[in-house]
Amino acid sequence: MKKKVLLLINGSAGKMLMEKSLYKIVETLSKGGYEVTVYPIIPNEGLMSEEIIGTSDTDYDMVVCGGGDGTLNHVINGLMLLPPEKRPLLGYIPAGSTNDFAKSVNIPADDIELSCETLVNGSPFSYDIGCFNGRYFNYIAAFGAFSEISYSTDQNFKNALGHAAYILNGLINLQENIGYKCHMRINVDGTCYEDDYVFGAIYSATSVGGFNLQSGIGGHKFPVDVKFDDGMFEMLLIKAPEKLGDLNKITQALMSRDFSSPYISFTQVKSVKIHSAENASWTLDGEYGGTFDEINVTVCHKAVSIMVQR
Repeated sequence: MKKKVLLLINGSAGKMLMEKSLYKIVETLSKGGYEVTVYPIIPNEGLMSEEIIGTSDTDYDMVVCGGGDGTLNHVINGLMLLPPEKRPLLGYIPAGSTNDFAKSVNIPADDIELSCETLVNGSPFSYDIGCFNGRYFNYIAAFGAFSEISYSTDQNFKNALGHAAYILNGLINLQENIGYKCHMRINVDGTCYEDDYVFGAIYSATSVGGFNLQSGIGGHKFPVDVKFDDGMFEMLLIKAPEKLGDLNKITQALMSRDFSSPYISFTQVKSVKIHSAENASWTLDGEYGGTFDEINVTVCHKAVSIMVQR
């Protein structure tokens, strides 16, 4: 008996490779022994991943997402609504502008054929999912300066320039970002941080915005090797600079991964509670996540299994 796969396609994601590659994807899955059901994701017409997954009366063996990290975020939220014992295997064909999540967990990016082969011949890997005020995210929840760039950058701009588009958009809005700060009280597994922050991220990734987080100038790198199945996320906080000259120090410290800087703090977390003096805007997996003055983040240990390269 053939296994059943639900294939969710976002034709407008990233470089719009999905529509051109649909036949190849279905062919590879069919040859691999799967019976394929295809749904296009059309948010404006109510065809959303969460609804498609949640209302299906078929028990699929695998749900395959074709699109960018934002598309995958919606698929994850659909899967997490299912009971753990009914949660199917996840397959991902990355076709976004930067494909941060795929790069982090060793899924071929920008190579549809190799991505398809991974669906059939790869290995399942169980990884941690973040829960942010009841909504789920794959690899990052961020607030503050530059955190809105991923969802405010024009899609055509991202298609043409990839992660360079994020840099350019950040530079265009540099003055506005420099002036951003938010006073926050952050409780992390029993430890309290309180200060004015210009940026913060709770994440489990080795690449964000197309940039490698692990390696830095002069051989420096982040204090720990990021693991995706250890029940822990990483948290990076950057204090607001007191004067313009301090911004250069912060930039240099980030580039070199120098965590002796008084403006940068890094820790691993299982749960985070944040109270901000004013509403702060958050991005989840590169999409707008809402504005809040209170947030709770927890790690769901090995909640989803995804196909990765052997």
